[in-house]
Parts: sequence; C-alpha cells; structure tokens
Amino acid sequence: MIKVNKNFEDIPNILTPNPTRGVSRENVFNQNIASASYCDTKNSYKVKSVQTRLYEIYHLKCAYCEKKLLDIPKHIEHYRPKSYYYWLAYSWDNLLLSCGSCNIAKGSEFDTENEKVTYNNEQFSDIHNLSDGYDEIEKPKLINPEKEDVLAKLVFDIDCKMSSQDCRVQYTIEDVCHLNRVELLQRRQKIVNDFKNVMNEHYLYFSKEGGITRFIPDIENFINECKIENEFYAFRYFVINNIEIFFEDELLTKIIKKLIAKIEADV
Repeated sequence: MIKVNKNFEDIPNILTPNPTRGVSRENVFNQNIASASYCDTKNSYKVKSVQTRLYEIYHLKCAYCEKKLLDIPKHIEHYRPKSYYYWLAYSWDNLLLSCGSCNIAKGSEFDTENEKVTYNNEQFSDIHNLSDGYDEIEKPKLINPEKEDVLAKLVFDIDCKMSSQDCRVQYTIEDVCHLNRVELLQRRQKIVNDFKNVMNEHYLYFSKEGGITRFIPDIENFINECKIENEFYAFRYFVINNIEIFFEDELLTKIIKKLIAKIEADV
C-alpha cells in the first residue's frame, strides 16, 4: 500500500460531459440520480480507456496489496462504494485499480468517524474532484492510496506480517483488505528468504574469498528491485531499511547494513 500518483485534472475523455468519441457516462449518472441508487447494470465505468489509464497509473499493481495483476482479474474499485455513493460511480477521483481478493474483502466497507455525506444536487461535471471535501466532512477510516502516503507507517515482522501503529492504516490492513492473507505472506516471505539465502551463502565464504565485496552484486540487485513499479515495493523498502529484523547474526547484519549505506551513498 503505497502512494499512487494520479493526475485528478487529466480525466479520461469518456468520463467527461462532452466526450469527443463515444457516449459519456452522464446519461447513466442521471439514471442513478433519478433512482437514488446505483442502477447501472452495465457498470459503465468499466471501459477500455479508463482501464488502460489506471493500468498505467498503478503500474498494473493492486492499490492495496501491491500484487502485480499480470494474469489475474483486474478490478476497477470504488474507494467510496458505489452502492451508497451512487453519484460517484463514474468519478475519476473515486476509481482505483485492485486485485479481486482486495476488492471482494473490501466490498462496501467504508466506516467514517462522522456522518456520511448524502447526495446534494451535485452535477455530472462536479463529481471528479469531490473527495477532498468529503474527506474533511466524513473523516474516513479507510486509507486512500491516491491521497495518502503511509509508507513510513507500515511495519513488517520477521514473518512478513504487515501492521501499523496508525489506527487508520491498521484498520485498512486487518479489518478491510486483509493484507496478511496467506497468499500475500508467502509472496513476501519468498522475497526476503531468497535474499537471506544468498546473503547466508556469501557469509559462509566471505572470509576466504575476497572479503565483503562478494556481497555487493546481490545487495545491489536487491536494492535495484526496490522500485515503485515492482510488486511489494513497501515491503522491499522496509527490508532494506530494517535489515536487523530479518537477520539473526549480528556480524552479517552489520555487513549488509554497511554495504547498503555505501551503495545508496554512491548512487
């Protein structure tokens, strides 16, 4: 769960009142308003132009768990659930990309500290930049990856379980998206175990063959893999900055931390 950079002013053409091609979503928006509920049986926010834009913005990763969505279902998710916020079904600042597991786990969950807003005669042309004002009123408990940077608030233990001292982040992790489900734990464990295995192998031989320099290529590779576009960036970032949690041997820990500092300083 990392900050996603979306341009809220660069709205896909199909979601604007007067698209240059095709039919806008304004008609189905008006139908929802007339019925005071989400009644779009075709789910008209699911169009190729919107999907393609979200794929690019999210680097084809889930907004919540950061899993790559290469050959698995890709869901266009509503931060504010369309079942209640029916007038926001086609709002550009309410559409996120997620995996099926996170989307299903989240469902219509959206607790707020204050009373939820209701429809107040907002027009179709108004809907794309309402979230900031709504956030001030409602105080949502759920983290919005498009609005908030929580990287420094994420913690992982030796078993790769994610947690946070921040109550809203923890609520998102445990109560809503279930970001410690078995599949995710196993994927994170593989990342750190592969790194630990190669470091331990170097540790067995470093005193005989070339000193600590033998560690450098694999540490550099691990650091280079820590990129926003790669899956589980938040976890990789945490491992690099908290080596002592994942390695028991004090000398090995010191070697790795020293080399990480040197490599990052030389970049």
